[in-house]
Amino acid sequence: MITKENLIEEKELLQKDFEELGKNIRKVEIDLGQLKANLNAINGAIQEVNKLMGRFDKKEPGKEK
Repeated sequence: MITKENLIEEKELLQKDFEELGKNIRKVEIDLGQLKANLNAINGAIQEVNKLMGRFDKKEPGKEK
């Protein structure tokens, strides 16, 4: 037989799981933001290296490759 106390206990367990999942989602969102920031930083570094490499491709006046 299901009692009101059983339902209260079940609700408390579900509420705890709900809150834990919410906490995990927020952590993943924060981690995702950090990963995106790292990705952008690496992309910026790649662009800078490409820019510097481009300087080697240009002929400097009075110099030959």
